[in-house]
Amino acid sequence: MEGMTVEEMTMGDGTLPLVHSFIIDTELSHSQLLAYPKFIREHMAFGQLPGIVMGELEALASAGGHFMEFKSGPQRGQYQCLVRVYLERPIKVEVMSSMGRDQEFEKQLHNVILMVTQFFEEEARKSTLYMAFVPGSPKTAAVRQRSSIFKAIFSGNMINLFMLSILIGLVIFAIMSSIGLRLYAPVAMIALMLSLVLSAGRLFAWRSPWRITSSSREVVLVQHQVPEGMLQHYVGEYRDRIKAAKGRAYELYAGCPGTVCAESMADVFTNAGLPADKNDFLVRRIDVYGMVERVAEKFGLSVPTIIISQDPRPNAAATGFTKRLGTMIITLGLLVQLDEKEIELVVGHELSHLKSGDPIVLFSLIVTEYFARVYLYWQYIAVFWIPYLVFVFWAIFFFGKFLESRADLEAGLILRKPKVMAESLKKIGFRRLVLAERFLEPGGSRLGEWLKFDPHPPLYFRIQRLEGLDVDNPPKHPFLSSVKAVTSGFLHSRHAP
Repeated sequence: MEGMTVEEMTMGDGTLPLVHSFIIDTELSHSQLLAYPKFIREHMAFGQLPGIVMGELEALASAGGHFMEFKSGPQRGQYQCLVRVYLERPIKVEVMSSMGRDQEFEKQLHNVILMVTQFFEEEARKSTLYMAFVPGSPKTAAVRQRSSIFKAIFSGNMINLFMLSILIGLVIFAIMSSIGLRLYAPVAMIALMLSLVLSAGRLFAWRSPWRITSSSREVVLVQHQVPEGMLQHYVGEYRDRIKAAKGRAYELYAGCPGTVCAESMADVFTNAGLPADKNDFLVRRIDVYGMVERVAEKFGLSVPTIIISQDPRPNAAATGFTKRLGTMIITLGLLVQLDEKEIELVVGHELSHLKSGDPIVLFSLIVTEYFARVYLYWQYIAVFWIPYLVFVFWAIFFFGKFLESRADLEAGLILRKPKVMAESLKKIGFRRLVLAERFLEPGGSRLGEWLKFDPHPPLYFRIQRLEGLDVDNPPKHPFLSSVKAVTSGFLHSRHAP
């Protein structure tokens, strides 16, 4: 690749044959996309990106719109191509070469551009004002308040809630033992754990204005780009005007079909005394109820209680001990960062937990270990009870990896889109993938990722398994297949490919 310019790579008529193209959905507005080439120039070290060479970046415009081009190829090999990235939503990437296709390079290029886009989106969020509301629920038109500790606890991961209930139970155990009721302390602890886990979703949903129903089924998301580095000042100076603009936007939502709302939203901000340009707005209306309903139907389940959490982190969780008592919690961060197909796969993952009764399985496992420890062998481990508890908790988390892997598998198989599921995981965990798991740099030991107190297998493992899944030849026993895959992944993690 050295010494070859973009002009030298073109053919006699000035073009190269198109050999491959792909799409990357993005949350970026039009004006933010125009800053993409600048971000790459300032933050990306050309020639040193994992697995590929990038050079001679040019930002161009034509009758077809704005785009950027760069010369590229694998770091090792002779393949050469020209890559064109169209700065539009969704982002379209074209690979042009007189040397035909190199599928390994194309896969690496896709991953690199996807990860770079995620880092750019993360940077863009620092200068983006987000507003969201649920049509039909006026209280959601208020400016977002800080999340309470109560909501943070009851909207988190189910296994973390188990751990919390155990810690609280230990305090109760100590108190009851000190007042002479030690015999009844284990029963009280289990009763507390049961009540917390059983009611977590319902407590979070109690009186929440962010509840999604068949009549209030949509979430409207508004993204407004402000000058770089001015978000904190903008929010502080214009808080009352922003509040008024959000209230007015809530009133006007019904008259705005689809993304045409961008221009109307700019008018709303202007009328509220805020500086605004329609190119700095992105408006989305997401039928959350419809998405969950479609996925639930494919899983043979009724629609669970659906609650939107105002957490900016992309996440979802399913709580409840039965299918009828199930509660689905979806964060605003997930709605912002993923497209609807990707969100459906995340929802499918959570519904798999409810369908298989995973909360009951985990609870039963914890209760069995607890009673066995208290009534059968406590005297044998009293001397080294701290390392024992550390090991037991790690083992419970490791067992959770079987359930999480099975939920990935079922979501990919039932919805028949395992690669979309893999794409959603890449977007949600891009920072961890690049910086901790070296997803773009295969090779070396990854044992540390498996040893963490985390109920999820490492992201690289989940992604590779989903991308290699054949939906036409699924495993006969998803759980047993997941146990085998997770065990093998753990045992071979010191020499992961």
